[in-house]
Amino acid sequence: MNQTHAKTSGSNLVAAPMLELMGSRQFNSWLAEQFCRQAFNTNQTGKLFLVGLQPDGRRSTVERTFNRCLGLWAMGKLCG
Repeated sequence: MNQTHAKTSGSNLVAAPMLELMGSRQFNSWLAEQFCRQAFNTNQTGKLFLVGLQPDGRRSTVERTFNRCLGLWAMGKLCG
């Protein structure tokens, strides 16, 4: 996933740093075997990522930006 976002600073347009997410060669097959999805955040950039598989087995990544994205909490069985 390569993305560049623009932020406005007054009347100037400022490019945000590019972000690239990469998984190991076996990551997709591990997700499929475990019936698992992953969620993680970066509090420095305020981003939340959700990673899973599409029906055809390709990886799907969703990124959202939140003010003060400081942590995650889950309840119940998460994988397997």
